Amino acid sequence: MRKLLWVLSLAVLLFSCGNRDTVVTAKRAFPQEKKIRAVRIPAGETMNPGHMLQKGDYLIIESILSPKMLFVYSAPDLRFVCATGNKGNGPDEFPSIPFLIDSQTDSIYVFGYGLRYLKSMAVDSAAGVRLTERYALLFHEAFNSMHLLKDSVLVYQTVMPPQYSIKKYNLRQNEMIGELKMERESPQEELAWDLSRGKMAANDSVIVYVYLYKNQIDLYDLETLELKKRIVGEYKPQQPTFKDEELYYVSAFAGKKYFYALFKGERNAEGKNPSNTIEVYDYDGNPVVRYRFDIPPLYFYPDEKNNCIYATHPSCMDTLLRYDL
Repeated sequence: MRKLLWVLSLAVLLFSCGNRDTVVTAKRAFPQEKKIRAVRIPAGETMNPGHMLQKGDYLIIESILSPKMLFVYSAPDLRFVCATGNKGNGPDEFPSIPFLIDSQTDSIYVFGYGLRYLKSMAVDSAAGVRLTERYALLFHEAFNSMHLLKDSVLVYQTVMPPQYSIKKYNLRQNEMIGELKMERESPQEELAWDLSRGKMAANDSVIVYVYLYKNQIDLYDLETLELKKRIVGEYKPQQPTFKDEELYYVSAFAGKKYFYALFKGERNAEGKNPSNTIEVYDYDGNPVVRYRFDIPPLYFYPDEKNNCIYATHPSCMDTLLRYDL
């Protein structure tokens, strides 16, 4: 408790001279905690599952090492529909890896065609997949955690030196319209080990930033890029290295009503991460529920309509997981 008070005091001091609307709160206990058993569903194809995206009646999953790089399933039953997206150098192929782009519209967007093209994709259970509108990104960055706002503004996280940042780019006008720079906390260290390292998720109004090496979550206004709320839990300040870092949040998802944060937890005495839990909060920063799992997720996507979470895990490459909530 004394450690948490010290962390909170430091956080309040750091922001007392900054945005006066920022609210710093201690991470509170969850009013509910549920243990969920995974429903295992055969993937139907051999793949190396990665990030996923659910739109309407379909779940799309990246598979970076297979000849087909996008796998489509019906939701919520996870019935295999088709595989698409060839690896190659053609105009409708992926020279490297595909990136699924989240949005709050009904459109499915994928980046990575010809390295620089972002295209929308339509799925039909009978006709398969067809590509429609496309945008060209006229520059190259390390694009991560991409979100498309109103089909025209791309919000993404980049890890190019000298620091981590979140950017807003207008695809129709081909111009950068905003940037949020994450202040480095240990400039003398390699960027990969800096305590500012985290993962971004966004909806059309809020950016959620969860920290890899700190028990901390920041909420930003997407329009102004101003920090509005900071949730700080107890953690041990550290100087991470490859072998002994303590990992906290490894990914997040921003839904319409709640956001979801995948918490890895501190290492135990044997040096292992005991579990992955998903923490659910409302956008006022109030804890809603914590989910624990018999098979913990690595990549996940909440389906708020069907009240479940889809997930994959490296230990079961030929199996999809569904957690019925």
